[in-house]
This record gives sequence, structure tokens and C-alpha cells, in this order.
Amino acid sequence: MSSLKKISLKDIAEAAGVSTALVSFVLNGKKKEYRVGEETAQRILKIANEMNYQPNLAAKSLRSGKTKTIGLVVSDISNPFFSQLARVLEDEATKRGYTVLFGSSDEDKDKMNRVVSNLINKGVDGLIIVPCDNSEKSIASLVNNNISIVLFDRYFPELNVSYVALNNFNASYISTKHLLDAGYNAPCMVAYDVNLIHMKERIRGYKKAMDEAGKKNLANVAFLKQDTPRKSADRLLPKMIDGGVDAFLFATNMISLACLYTIKDMGEEIIGKIGLVGFDGNPVFDFFGAPISYIQQPIDVLVQKALEILIDIIANGNTVQSVLAEGEFIEIAP
Repeated sequence: MSSLKKISLKDIAEAAGVSTALVSFVLNGKKKEYRVGEETAQRILKIANEMNYQPNLAAKSLRSGKTKTIGLVVSDISNPFFSQLARVLEDEATKRGYTVLFGSSDEDKDKMNRVVSNLINKGVDGLIIVPCDNSEKSIASLVNNNISIVLFDRYFPELNVSYVALNNFNASYISTKHLLDAGYNAPCMVAYDVNLIHMKERIRGYKKAMDEAGKKNLANVAFLKQDTPRKSADRLLPKMIDGGVDAFLFATNMISLACLYTIKDMGEEIIGKIGLVGFDGNPVFDFFGAPISYIQQPIDVLVQKALEILIDIIANGNTVQSVLAEGEFIEIAP
């Protein structure tokens, strides 16, 4: 039974005809500092690649105190928005020499704490967290223990912690204005009954647009249960439509899906009359049979900013930075 030999710096040095120290300088990104010629450096890198050299990351992390890994904790990795977040983050982190470890909280505070603890025990340099409801104390504890973190999508205004998120108030305000300008009289917002800032801001933007249109008395928010959204939609939406609601603004992608199934079951006549706007697009929208406009979140921008802030915190300490990015309204014509 054969075994693969672990390639050492000495092996590369012998193949390149240079010293082991010179190989170390090049592979650790210090060629300029030690004035290694470009031709020599490229030859060393080429040989290291051909020999499939793998650095001893454990030893390297002991020397530097860094593992070059970051943790991402989202609510549900199967959610299209968060799976896209994970994909973009992995690509951007790789460009910067980082590996990403993933975990889902399932919107459960205790599970979020376990996932975070596991990632910290694995030695991640920092964390990007989509916090779940009522997790303020957990996040505050991480900050107090000097864990490098950036909150994503959601944040807690009362905590002094970095975050990157959509301008949810403005996104919801613009979406509601679109429905009103399109001639709908009584658009209803469908949201989750949670105490999270992104949901509060989306509701606030909706109510502001309704108030400005002189329809404050028609402002109506239907709350779905987060653990059973489809069941809640089946119970609430028919009543809303019977009561005069002629359009819906869905507060999340998953809410959109739950409600679209309910509306689909109500028949073609209803589908053709109801105005629909959601947050983030979804391939399912193409098969619904009616146009569904949506707010497109700038996921690439959000991820890049979150990663930049986190790497800065890892390198320079827990300085607090915050970013609110604007979404783009994507109008789908009939």
C-alpha cells in the first residue's frame, strides 16, 4: 500500500536550485521584502504548483495567530437569498486567501449559539452572522469577548457592532409607491411577526408610503408564523382578498413563495386581479402566470463590504462600521 509523500520546502528548493529560505520567502508572500527576483519567484511558484505543495496551515496559524478562515451563520442556507450570499462570500473570500465555514441557525437562538461556538472552537478568525430574533445578548457577548464579527442583513441598533444591510425602509417605501402608482387601492403587506430590525423597517416603509398617499386607514399588515408560513397564508390571504385587498407586498422571499402557492390555489381569476411585489427574485416567479415585480438586493456589494469590514476588524481591532445599501426595484411588465 503506497502513501503520498508530503512535499516540503526543502524538496521545492532542491528542484528549483535555490535555498530553503528563498522558497519560504516566496511562498509566504515576502519576495519583495527580501528582494527575490521575479523570474526566480515565478520558477519557485511553478515548481510548488507542479509538486502539489500544500502548506502546513496548522503550523502557519500557530506562528501568525490566524487560521485564514471565517464563519458564516445564516438562518437557512436553503433560502435562495442566503445560498446566494454563501456562494458570493466563498468566491470573494477565496480571492483574499480565506476559507469559509458555514452554518444555519434555523431562526433558533439556541442553535445559533451552538453553531457560533462550534465555529469559534474551530479557530475561525471572524464571523459574519445573520442574527435571529431575540439574539441581542448573544451578539453582545461576542463583542464583549472581542470576537471579530459583522452582522449581515439584520442588526441591533442598540448594540455597538458592525453591520451591512439593505436600506429596508426605502426599499419597502419604493415598492409600496409602485403598487399605488399602478392604481391599486389597498395593498397589504405580508410579514413575519418578529422583533427584527429589517422586518420593522420594511413595515415602516410600507406604512409611510400608505400614509403619504392618504391611505393610512387602509394600511394593513398580515403576519405569518415563521415556522408555518404556508398554513398561515392559507388562513389569512383569502380573508384579506375578500375584505378588499387588491395587492400584496411580500416582506421576504420565503413569504413570497408561501403566499404564491395560496394565491395559485385560489384560481386564475384571483391571480389576474392581484398586484404582487416581493423582496428578491425567484425562478418560481416565472411560472406563476402573473407579473411579480421585486426589490433586487445588491448582494455582491453587500458581501464585499461585509468581508472588507470583517478583514479590517481582524487586522486592526473591533472598530465599528455600518453600511446601508440601496436596492433596485425590478418592474416586471404584464
